[in-house]
Amino acid sequence: MEKQIAVLIDGDNISAKYSEYIKQEALQYGNVKIFRLYGSVNSKTVKAWYNVMPLQGIVPVLQISYANGKSIADQALTIDAMDLLYSNDVDVFCIVSSDSDFTKLVYRLKEAGKTVVGMGEKKTKEALAKACDEFKILDLIYKEANEVEDEETEEVQEVAAKSVEEVVQPSTIEEGTEEEEVEEVEVEEKEINIPPEKEIIDYILEYIDSYVDSAEEEVNLADIGRILKQKYLGFDARNYEHKNLTKMIKSHSDCFTVRSEKASDRIHSVIYIRRK
Repeated sequence: MEKQIAVLIDGDNISAKYSEYIKQEALQYGNVKIFRLYGSVNSKTVKAWYNVMPLQGIVPVLQISYANGKSIADQALTIDAMDLLYSNDVDVFCIVSSDSDFTKLVYRLKEAGKTVVGMGEKKTKEALAKACDEFKILDLIYKEANEVEDEETEEVQEVAAKSVEEVVQPSTIEEGTEEEEVEEVEVEEKEINIPPEKEIIDYILEYIDSYVDSAEEEVNLADIGRILKQKYLGFDARNYEHKNLTKMIKSHSDCFTVRSEKASDRIHSVIYIRRK
C-alpha cells in the first residue's frame, strides 16, 4: 500500500521559489495526502506564495498576529502535526523549514514511529537536520535545477526568502522589585556542512574495503546511499552537480566498476559497484 505523506511548510521561513521542488521531493516517498502552508497574513514571504499555492495544490493555513512582530504560525503547524499524528492517517511527515525550533516536534513524531523528512536551506542548524530521518537542502537542489537564473527575478526571490526575525523587547522591572538572574547556557548551533566530493568518494572506498572479503565482491549502491544519508546531513548527489548517486559513481571510473542488472520486477535496475 502506498505511503501517505503530509507536507507542512513554514511559509514565514521558506521561499515560494522552492514550491515545485518541495512537491517533487515529497512525491518520492508516496502519495501527498496533506499539503499545507502556514504563515502570517502580514508576512512578505507568505504573500509571495499566494500565486503559487493554487498551482501546486497547497492549502493555506494563515494566521493573524496577536502581538506586533510575533507570528503564531509555528504553533499552528505544530498543533496540526500532532492532530495528524493521532489521526494515524499519515506515514511520512515532511517538515519544510530552516527553523530549528521544530526540532522537538521532529523528535516527537519519530518517537511515535513516523518517518520525518526535513527540507530547508543550507543555513539550517544541524540540530534540526540531525533529528530528521533525511534532510533535503532546498537551495542546493534549486541551484542544480536552475543553473541559469534571471538576475532581476533572483533578487526579488532572495528578498522574499528572508526569514521574519522575531524582535524581543526587554521587559521593564518596576522599582522596588528584584529580578533573579538565571545564567543561560549557550549552545553552539552549527549550520549544515557540505563535505567536498573527494571526502564522499574516500568514505565509499573505505566502506567497501571494510565490507567485502575479496576484491571481486560487489556492494549494492542503494545500501551505500542509505549509509551516506545517515553519515552526512542532507547528502544528495545533486549537491555535487550529479543527477543521482549512480552518475556520481560513474564519474569516478578510476575508482569503481559499476554493474547493473534487472530487479525481480523486471522493470527497475539494481546497481552494484566494487573497487577497481
